[in-house]
Amino acid sequence: MIKKPELFMLGVDGGVTSYIQEQIRKGRLPNLKKAINEGCLLTDCRPAYPSISATCWATIQTGSSPHMHGITDENILLEGEYPDKFVSAYHGDYLNAERFWESAAKIGKKSLIADFCVSGPAKSELVHQIGGIGSVADQRALKTEQTMYMEKEISEQLYLFNLDLPPAYSTSISENIPASGKYQPQIKLKKSSYEKTDKGYYRLYVEKKNNLENPFNIEPFYWIMNIYDNGIRISFNEQDMDNSKYYEIPMGGWSDVISRTLKDDNGQGIYRFRIKAIKVNEQGGFMVFITSSVNMFNALSPYSFAKRVNNINEICSSNSYGHFFIKEGDIDTAFELIHFKNEWFKKIITDAMKNDPVEIMAFVQGYTDTVNHMYRGVFEGVQQSTDEQAKTALYAYEKAYDMLDEFIGWLYENVIGENTVFMIVGDHGAVGFNRTVLVHDYFEKEGFLKYLPAPDNKHIYWRDRKVDWKNTKAFPVGCGNIYINLKGREPEGIVEPEDYDKTVNEIIDILQRYHWNEKNECYLAFAVEKKQAGFIGLGTERVGDVVYGLSGNTTGGYIGGVHACQIPSAKTATGDIRCLCILSGKNVKKGQIVDRPANLEDVAPTLCYLLKYPQPAQATGGVLFNLFDSDLY
Repeated sequence: MIKKPELFMLGVDGGVTSYIQEQIRKGRLPNLKKAINEGCLLTDCRPAYPSISATCWATIQTGSSPHMHGITDENILLEGEYPDKFVSAYHGDYLNAERFWESAAKIGKKSLIADFCVSGPAKSELVHQIGGIGSVADQRALKTEQTMYMEKEISEQLYLFNLDLPPAYSTSISENIPASGKYQPQIKLKKSSYEKTDKGYYRLYVEKKNNLENPFNIEPFYWIMNIYDNGIRISFNEQDMDNSKYYEIPMGGWSDVISRTLKDDNGQGIYRFRIKAIKVNEQGGFMVFITSSVNMFNALSPYSFAKRVNNINEICSSNSYGHFFIKEGDIDTAFELIHFKNEWFKKIITDAMKNDPVEIMAFVQGYTDTVNHMYRGVFEGVQQSTDEQAKTALYAYEKAYDMLDEFIGWLYENVIGENTVFMIVGDHGAVGFNRTVLVHDYFEKEGFLKYLPAPDNKHIYWRDRKVDWKNTKAFPVGCGNIYINLKGREPEGIVEPEDYDKTVNEIIDILQRYHWNEKNECYLAFAVEKKQAGFIGLGTERVGDVVYGLSGNTTGGYIGGVHACQIPSAKTATGDIRCLCILSGKNVKKGQIVDRPANLEDVAPTLCYLLKYPQPAQATGGVLFNLFDSDLY
């Protein structure tokens, strides 16, 4: 017997409400249209500040403002640390507030939470967790400073044959944007190495791509590949290839799910992959792409839930799709990876309803924001691009939202019951930009920030430059924080406590003087001392001595670009930082377009009131009574 949840929350990272409304007017996105017709669409739902995923998802989960839940930025400076030695706020251990599904667990409500950053470690056996970091029942679960939604132990691999790395895979779309600091973080996929064996096969080495992966020391392994007329053959070793125990993959196609048992510090685990052979040119150039992988027992909790999911024969694909959302890259491969991920989600949801029903389900779709980061400026026409790039941007948006709509359609057919409250919510929207600003430059020019000389006077990427703390008065951290290098507080502080107020004013003056673009437009929305930052829900010790934010013109911050540093009301001609928010279900008004202001911190209190859950302990948001039928209150 299938038991449907009483609440399904679908997170849409970076969902842009205005785009959805436009596409519905064109006759597209029928399932999103259905959601709006059956409930309320909030057109003025404002994100937290900064409008970065960690801060905003934490706000959605807890119903509290950043100064209460503690996820005050993408990066958090811990007391006593050097200002450039911050930690990632995506780690749930830094959250100081109760999540709404944890408050619901107090009255016996079970939940299944997937891909919500800052959502772990789970603090109740009634919370089944995918990603989110950490576990109550099984301490094997990954606890690293991850910035991805889903932990991964083995990164994706890309092997090139008969060609050099195409420019599309080494250059992000934003690198042609004139910037103060020439920094806009985007994902790049580095090629992996291989060699030819004595038997003429190719040995494909599996390489570690970052210092976050493989925390449990998986045994070294590789793939053996052979080329045939129509594609490639893949095996685990040469003996298997000799004995025709291989997976045959046609050029342009994917393998079935390939399971490998590998040893690590915790014993043996199953890792699942899919492999694609990608034709690049008519001269025989092709690439082999292998998805990332994770041991379900190391990423899911509790153990009983991980054990069931481990029997589902599909890849989770982690954030693999992000690597193909690059300028002129293989975008269709990206969408195929998203499809695999959604199929995995569907199987997990179906399994839960059949075998271990939960009252609350919450799943995030992350690719919508990947499209924003790669194509928003081109899509809005504010970033210089070719006609082909402009077509790709349109295609990316249409395809991404079509996939979102398809997933919503599946939910309506299989999951959303007549008594299910259905919320579709985004953490923030997006605004296009054609230049980025690196505030570090401003403070370096003014003598407030000094770097040590580079070895041999070589050019060093700004993030790798060593700060000369003995001559540095201030240092930027995260989206909108400037920390004073204060004597007695910082390890090598030089600013005397009696000069604190003076230094604060000097920092604000620098920000005000430098935040102007070539059109003589000021893009600084505000710059205030920490104790004045309560109007944006900040002001605790986890923010800088000066907090600032950008307005919604065509200048992006050095973190996020299309969102993060922008204020909660930022807009461009067609972009909007405000959040997608649709609520439908029992006791909710139908077919309402609600233009009244709301905030992300209102989401959890509203859901808890509607479903008669206890309010999260630290909630500061209000209940949106105007969304309910009158007989509810």
